Amino acid sequence: MSVSEILFIVAGLLVGLSFLNGMFLFLIPFAVVAFVLAWMNRPRLAGPGASTATLPVITLKNRATGTTPVVAPDLRSEFRNGNGMANEPEAALKVSQVWARANADINRAMMDLLLALKGIVPNVNSALVFSQRNAKEWGVRNYVNDKEVSVNPSTVITETSGLLSQLFRSGVDRLLEGDLPGCKSLQYYVDNTPIKSVVAVPLIDHGSGVRVGALILDSVCPNAFNNATARALTYVAGAISMLDYKGFYSAQKHIALQQYSGLYNYLRKFFKTMSVNDIYKEIINYVRANMAYDRLTIMAMDKDKDSGRVIHCDGVDADQFVNKRFTLSDKGIFVLSIMRNRPMERSFLPGFKDYLPRLNDSEKRNLNLRQIFVMPIAAEHDAATADIAICLESSSSLPYNDHEKELLKAFASVAGFAYDRACKFEMGREQAMRDGHTGLINKKTLFEKLRAEKSRADRGKYSIGVLMMDIDHFKSVNDTYGHPIGDVVIKGIADTISKEIRSDIDIVARFGGEEFVVGLIETDANGMVETAERIRKAVQKLSFDIHQAEPLRVTVSIGAFLLQPNFNGDLQKAVNNADQALYRAKEGGRNQVVQFQTAEPEPATV
Repeated sequence: MSVSEILFIVAGLLVGLSFLNGMFLFLIPFAVVAFVLAWMNRPRLAGPGASTATLPVITLKNRATGTTPVVAPDLRSEFRNGNGMANEPEAALKVSQVWARANADINRAMMDLLLALKGIVPNVNSALVFSQRNAKEWGVRNYVNDKEVSVNPSTVITETSGLLSQLFRSGVDRLLEGDLPGCKSLQYYVDNTPIKSVVAVPLIDHGSGVRVGALILDSVCPNAFNNATARALTYVAGAISMLDYKGFYSAQKHIALQQYSGLYNYLRKFFKTMSVNDIYKEIINYVRANMAYDRLTIMAMDKDKDSGRVIHCDGVDADQFVNKRFTLSDKGIFVLSIMRNRPMERSFLPGFKDYLPRLNDSEKRNLNLRQIFVMPIAAEHDAATADIAICLESSSSLPYNDHEKELLKAFASVAGFAYDRACKFEMGREQAMRDGHTGLINKKTLFEKLRAEKSRADRGKYSIGVLMMDIDHFKSVNDTYGHPIGDVVIKGIADTISKEIRSDIDIVARFGGEEFVVGLIETDANGMVETAERIRKAVQKLSFDIHQAEPLRVTVSIGAFLLQPNFNGDLQKAVNNADQALYRAKEGGRNQVVQFQTAEPEPATV
């Protein structure tokens, strides 16, 4: 005989003695403890047919406690599992399995308790547990009956449901009837079972003290129950409430641990990356894995903080939002959340007609999306304006619950810190790549970019034009007007060169001092010389106000070399060839463009 069986027998003996009334009533708490220990130590099968070897997937009822858990067990309302939304997160499936397992174990324990009561208490026809569906309704959760088909499992009792409705009243601690006229007052039967006696006590939530259900015994025998039965039933009801509360509390802790463990994993990913684009990717991956939605939109502000763009959108009408730009003056709810750095939430009743813009009035309207939740992400938590916004929309009638919002809020704070760190890293790297005075890339970065472009040019079989230019007589400018004026001239010429090339394709760098190098991507000899002449003429038109009678004017000399796919030398040699052409331009009178020509071989000596 197992320990579990012994404890069940002890629990039964103690309950039986307690029904003798009098001094034996004190045995009831010991009976409940023995029964719970017996249930916890019962053997579990590991082979085929085992009831606890796998995680069952079952339809869950609302929990029989008034305390609102971090995650409620009603998956359809809390996690939208199986609702046909565009995104069904993997986390919802894991949560549903945990709740299903907890619910199955609690139901099994309740069923064992009901079977014990029916076996110990004489003349019991049915033993039932009603649990809370909402604040004003209790529904059948478990029952045992000699004729199970006679109980309607979908029965609901309310504050106006006849005899059992008395248990909703705070002053009623038990219900004891011994001579009922018929079964009409017990609406959970579908047939005409001639019930004469009933004893019922409320289930009290251990956290709030709220009545959240009832434990009921009935009998076809008149006066089948007495005060001792009602008192014993009160103790059993307390054990059922505690079992329910502890079971769901344990599942809640497991789910929270699981979800915050996932949050920790994303924290580790954030610290492994120093790229802003990678931060965007991790934000998208996390939301996809943990949040249900019909449309997900991720927005990010530009560096100037006055405008931004949609960096990601998937789901309903996603093509209407991808890469769409916005400004802080737009009147959409997404923009408002970023501008105020505050979460925004909106719910719309079925049949609503007034569309609320997400970005602005020009977007496509979809009245089927009835829930909106926007979580802003700021690099600094007290910033007036956020940097990123996670925008969730769903067609569900239920808004996003508190747990989902708190989970996203915790993630947003981590993502904000990682985003700030990545931005500062990229800013520092950008500063290291550029000349501090002109904002152009420096010599080291020039060769890195030219090396990458040369690899692509070799594969694409196209040429790159290399221009080396120098400011004519720049030393005399510094000697005559001073270095501050010389810095103004250098900055002005750098800006002019940048305007005359394709800013998103070509490369321009400050090579050193008054020298500049331009890389013209995918060009030919004619295009290279034409661009060089355009730059030379634009510089020649510049005038610098030096607070004298005449403005200062300068010119540049330019050497050009066409870097073709069959060029065998390194990039330094290509720049040197352009520099040699520049030297000839200066020798030839300055303010001109000279293209590098390959030197003809000298005649052989006889």
